[in-house]
Amino acid sequence: MIRHRVITSLRELAASLGPEAEGTQWHLFGSVARNEPDAADIDLMILCKSDEQADTLRRVIDPDTLALPLHLALLTFDEAAAIDAVRVQRSLAIFP
Repeated sequence: MIRHRVITSLRELAASLGPEAEGTQWHLFGSVARNEPDAADIDLMILCKSDEQADTLRRVIDPDTLALPLHLALLTFDEAAAIDAVRVQRSLAIFP
């Protein structure tokens, strides 16, 4: 149940960012992605087109608007591919 609520709020957040989030991919991982009832935080990985886009998202995302504390990882697509981040984290793509 917590996973559904978190995914809904993250999708709404991504959509509200408009051009700042254009071309990004949002991936949920960790305890919320596994739908653990005692999840203490949200582990979110956002893949970005550039370092500049990552910096912008870091500035505009307000973690205080979410139900749980946010652990945010911002990587470019190239960085994520180099370390195979999506597979290693067994993440769940939630946006777009």
